[in-house]
Amino acid sequence: MDMGRAMVAGDSKAFSKYMLPELVTLGGGADKVAQMMDSMFAVFKTFGGQVKKITYGNPGKIVKYNKELQTTLPQTTEVTSSIADVILTSTLVAISRDKGKNWYFFDPSMNKAEQLKGKLPPISPDIVVPPPQPKFIPKEQ
Repeated sequence: MDMGRAMVAGDSKAFSKYMLPELVTLGGGADKVAQMMDSMFAVFKTFGGQVKKITYGNPGKIVKYNKELQTTLPQTTEVTSSIADVILTSTLVAISRDKGKNWYFFDPSMNKAEQLKGKLPPISPDIVVPPPQPKFIPKEQ
């Protein structure tokens, strides 16, 4: 819930502590990732965009794989802009490396870029991530 609140508030430092460390490293470190996220939030806001709400469903079954705990977490993100509202239902992969004390998250649908292949931890074959389901609601002009 803290991760979702941080995203809605545009608090990049709080949000980035839930990011998979490999993604933070690939992004140039925590400070650089926070700067990039702040820039992204500012541009989005300039064009009338706002993350209105993020909610989470029940986590999937937790599996042990490569000395990690792994599961899925359904997420619904509601975004508004001047041209449309978007409701995106997606599934995050959650990973704990300390027996469930701390969890890191990533959205595999957002991380399909070729340059990330082999740079993220392997995910258990028991983890099934359904494709994201975007719903666009155009605003009348």
